[in-house]
Amino acid sequence: MDKRTGMKIGLLCVLLGVCSAVKIINLKVPSTYLLDQTSKTPDPLILDCEYEVDESEKGFVLKWLLDGQPVYQWIPSKNPFPFQSFKNRVDTSYVVSQEHLHKHRAMAIIKPLANFTGEYMCIVQTYASIDRKSAKLKIIVRESKFDLSYYLNGDGYITVDCHARDISPLPELQIRINYELFETENLKSVQGENGLYNVSISGRIRKDQLESPAMIECLLSIPETNYNKRRSTTYYESHLKTTTTTVATTTTVEMLQAAPENLQKKGFNATETNGASSSLPVPLRTTTSVLATVVTILLIFTSTLL
Repeated sequence: MDKRTGMKIGLLCVLLGVCSAVKIINLKVPSTYLLDQTSKTPDPLILDCEYEVDESEKGFVLKWLLDGQPVYQWIPSKNPFPFQSFKNRVDTSYVVSQEHLHKHRAMAIIKPLANFTGEYMCIVQTYASIDRKSAKLKIIVRESKFDLSYYLNGDGYITVDCHARDISPLPELQIRINYELFETENLKSVQGENGLYNVSISGRIRKDQLESPAMIECLLSIPETNYNKRRSTTYYESHLKTTTTTVATTTTVEMLQAAPENLQKKGFNATETNGASSSLPVPLRTTTSVLATVVTILLIFTSTLL
């Protein structure tokens, strides 16, 4: 039986569902993989495809696809072959089993990228049979920053702000006050050239509607994964901080309020000085006395000459 005939028979077997010469029994694709960007040698991402195959089968080929596009292929008589999109990202020396038809069935991805998220499919086939299974994987890039804050606006409202930077895939954010969902604006997100997201949400509440103390939380989650983060802080009215504009206004008001006191103090000194208006300052009085003495001496000297 030649290769073309075998493939036709294999396709017919799949359509009729009567072939069992090769069968996938377990697909090991994690639902999430947390990418550690700080590590120079992170653990490889291992995708494994366990199957049963009759040793008498001919033309065995194993393939891995990502969203329908081939990324890895192994034929037992040849070395594993990563396709262009995964070139230099697969450890082709990785061995999962010493059995001839299982040796390189697993794909060991080195330093996976954020865009490696998607649906992975394992296909095993021979001339006479074929089987396939798929599973979804999300590559999670941990956020570089996750902050929660609140501050007082000049209009009497308190703004609660939560934001995260450099995260993937796109997360969801929620703010809660005393464990109840807080109404916020829609999520704002910006995706950078590196494919990572900067996200933020904020909401406002009147200061007189927020009792002190109060628990404020921000919850970060990535849909369809178990990745969840939480930030919390306690609101105290005495700890309220204002925006830069309000601080500048407050400082200006304080300076204006202090000015009359300084003027009053100077006025008091001036009044003390004015209270002795007939008296000249000490240096001036001394100079006047000296001049009077000189004039008197000159008059006496002139009278003697006459």
